[in-house]
Amino acid sequence: MKYQVLDRIFNKPSFPRKFERLELDDNFCIIDTSDQVQRFADSPKEVMRGKDVRLSFPEFIGIEDILKSILQGNQELFELQGIERCADNKFDIYMDIYIIGEQHTQESGNKLIILIEDVTDRMALQQKLAQRANEARMLSNALMSYKNYMDKVIISMADALLVTNSLGKIKKVNNAAQKLFGFHEEELINQSISLLIDDEQGLIKVTQQHTSFKKNFQNLELVCRTKTKEKLLVAFSCSVIPKKIEGLEDIVYIGRDITTRLNREQRTYAQYSITRILSESQSIKQAIPQILQSICQSLGWDLGELWTPNQYIGKSVKAPSINAVLRCVEIWSSRVISVREFKAITWQTTYTPGIGLPGRIWTRRSPLWISDITADNDLQRSQSAAEAGLHTAFGFPILDDHEILGLMVFFKREVQQKDTDLLQMMASAGSQIAQFIKRKQAEDALVESEKRYRDLFENANDLIQCVNAYGRFLYVNRAWRETLGYSEAEIAQMNFFEIIHPNFQKYCRQQFYRLLSGEKLEQVQTAFLTKGGQTIFLEGNINCKFLEGHPIVTRGIFRNITQRLAAE
Repeated sequence: MKYQVLDRIFNKPSFPRKFERLELDDNFCIIDTSDQVQRFADSPKEVMRGKDVRLSFPEFIGIEDILKSILQGNQELFELQGIERCADNKFDIYMDIYIIGEQHTQESGNKLIILIEDVTDRMALQQKLAQRANEARMLSNALMSYKNYMDKVIISMADALLVTNSLGKIKKVNNAAQKLFGFHEEELINQSISLLIDDEQGLIKVTQQHTSFKKNFQNLELVCRTKTKEKLLVAFSCSVIPKKIEGLEDIVYIGRDITTRLNREQRTYAQYSITRILSESQSIKQAIPQILQSICQSLGWDLGELWTPNQYIGKSVKAPSINAVLRCVEIWSSRVISVREFKAITWQTTYTPGIGLPGRIWTRRSPLWISDITADNDLQRSQSAAEAGLHTAFGFPILDDHEILGLMVFFKREVQQKDTDLLQMMASAGSQIAQFIKRKQAEDALVESEKRYRDLFENANDLIQCVNAYGRFLYVNRAWRETLGYSEAEIAQMNFFEIIHPNFQKYCRQQFYRLLSGEKLEQVQTAFLTKGGQTIFLEGNINCKFLEGHPIVTRGIFRNITQRLAAE
């Protein structure tokens, strides 16, 4: 079976092929390499024996379960294809990665074989072929348009098609255009195309400079409006139909709705941004304003709010309370809208469960969408929303396991129909934010608890430290600071692994991973580097505190054994 897998890798029809190689142990550390493998690495300096392969090849981050499955013989092969590696002042390269396992005896252990193939030439050829195919398709469409003229094109085209004169007056539309924009043909004929296209600069580019694009505008992305004022993003191909009299040319617009694609890209970026903010934020108050801003800017909303029954956000509420009073505690708004009065009213407004959009979200414990807030029965804010030009609104609870911590509400100027996919995504984001809040609350509670023992720790002769799951110091005692010589300001910016002696780096990382997996470590020996570069040998015990299965903080108590080892 192993040879069949290798045959699949090496006998693919292609250009002459050359592979580079990495060999990994069961901890994903490099044990052997080929000569040229560094040129494929994101961090070539990290391609060294004993180094974790994920430091040099970040593509392996997140697929650890697959790697373990291959190590254990449960899976024969895993492939990563078409990976692009960008290099400064060099051409980008593309590679395919093949991962197979090599089974050994119990004494020697299993290992992973990583084969890396340079496929830059193949990818360049594919891109060139795709480009040529696209050019050929464009030429074919142009020839067919001139051959069959507009009537046959209008009948056959699935994309939206509009024909205007040189002044932008609509002369012809097809059924796809009527369906896309929601107008009947008689409502569009002799109307300005600005009725549909909301992008003034893009429209000027087409209507006033049409004589400069005798070939075509391709994939010109313009913001458009439907009859119901819903915003669409349409990619237009624009061309000129010449006439005998110069200046009387017709302009053909062939458009494809790419709103769904744009939404997908925006939502992927929004999810990434929320995850990044939560991973980098040190506190709840630091994270929430950034999340409101990120959601608004990445998804195209004008204003975002956070509502809670507390002073900011904190205690969870497991069941609806008729006495709960919701207050807005955070607002972010775009600079392109004037919402000063609306924000002033919002700061002074409170809601009880079931009242207004925040109150209904609080009661239902689920996302809610309102296509036009000005027509809603919110007596407190509907009028001010209308005056600010706000229409569509949606909100979602910050909810985890039926415990609600607060809710977020967002507004935009356009009228937009209910977007179920967006609501589902935001419900997931609400759970993600709730988990972050609960984790931060647990960390804060733990730090508060640790303060009770601070005096005891500060007077202890042993070195005591608290480190979070990312290696950041949460606390060190006086003996720790005096022994190693670092100030509190320096410690706040340091990572635990920065002070570990190089000879103990690999060992300590392995022990740290074991610790985060739930093991309690006793009689651990390591060595720290002081600020002055002196090596301090330590021995002690380390444990890890967990919350709902997630590691929160590690606590270590070490004794200085430098003199004892020197005497021995």
